[in-house]
Amino acid sequence: MLVYVAGPIRPTNGKTVEENCWIAKQVALELWKHGLAVICPHANTDLPIQLAEKELAANIWLDGDMEMLARCDAMVVCQDSSKSVGTLGEIAFASERNIPIYYYPDIPQVHLTEFRRPLQCKTYIDLIMQGYRTHLDKNHDYSPANILGTGEIGLMTRVWDKIARLMNLMGFRIEISSMEFSIPEDPKVEPIIDTIMDFSVYGIIWQIYRKGCWGK
Repeated sequence: MLVYVAGPIRPTNGKTVEENCWIAKQVALELWKHGLAVICPHANTDLPIQLAEKELAANIWLDGDMEMLARCDAMVVCQDSSKSVGTLGEIAFASERNIPIYYYPDIPQVHLTEFRRPLQCKTYIDLIMQGYRTHLDKNHDYSPANILGTGEIGLMTRVWDKIARLMNLMGFRIEISSMEFSIPEDPKVEPIIDTIMDFSVYGIIWQIYRKGCWGK
């Protein structure tokens, strides 16, 4: 479980930059003792102290923090952080992405699925990151135009192409007698985005299963 420590860096609540960094590092150390992997921006180097003195640099620092936070499983907020603009921004950022937020001294608990199925969960994360890096290279070669040119109709065609190929290879025999296209309907129950999400999730699950890691 990867945990992000959030807390003020610049002077606040009567504490200096050095004191704020020391507090955050103590929280990070306790989280490590609980068996959690921890990202603590305050502990990277002495950069927080130097950057905190310049508003422009502080903004650059905060953008980098968001990059790290986006890839974490949970966030722990240090005490006395309510007046820190940067920390409040991190809390809002985490909330928008459904990243669980804990307020020290509360300690994140490893999700039961991660505890029971560590190999399955590790493989899931590995596949997501592999997919992301493949996306970077593919987008470089194709450019965004291959998707923008045909939009959702093109995407649906590509998905059907892969489904038809996969079903054929798995032994299903498909016969197409006719096919019509009409104006798309608004779903009454499950939003379209949920169905699209299911495609990606089951694709990853299937890869985990074929690697022999599902349920382990």
